[in-house]
Amino acid sequence: MCNKIDWEMIVDMLQQIDETLKRIKQAFTPVVNADFLVASTEGLEKLDAISMKLLAIGEILKKIDKKTNKLLFSKYPEIDWTGFIGLRDVIAHGYYNLDPVRIFEICSKETEPLEIIIKKIINDLKQKDK
Repeated sequence: MCNKIDWEMIVDMLQQIDETLKRIKQAFTPVVNADFLVASTEGLEKLDAISMKLLAIGEILKKIDKKTNKLLFSKYPEIDWTGFIGLRDVIAHGYYNLDPVRIFEICSKETEPLEIIIKKIINDLKQKDK
């Protein structure tokens, strides 16, 4: 039995990630440092919102990795795919132990490169269809 990959569905999932990354960027705009995320109600709300979006990204990445038999992301080694997928588990199972410093680092240093690569993968997959 052949497991054919539905690349159109994969592109749709990647576009969901792209949209979620834009929403993270918007939510992260007023955040000046990790302390901001825990120093006020506004900061805690930002931490909650961003964490849920990172959890959703990790979940989608995990599904894509499974549906592509772990072959797609291996073509783009510039991203720590395992780290983003694992972050989903950390948030889901250890939410009260979340490290605001780590969330700040992810948002300030890792989401932009992820967004760039996600757009590249979408483009590559769309070119593949032509």
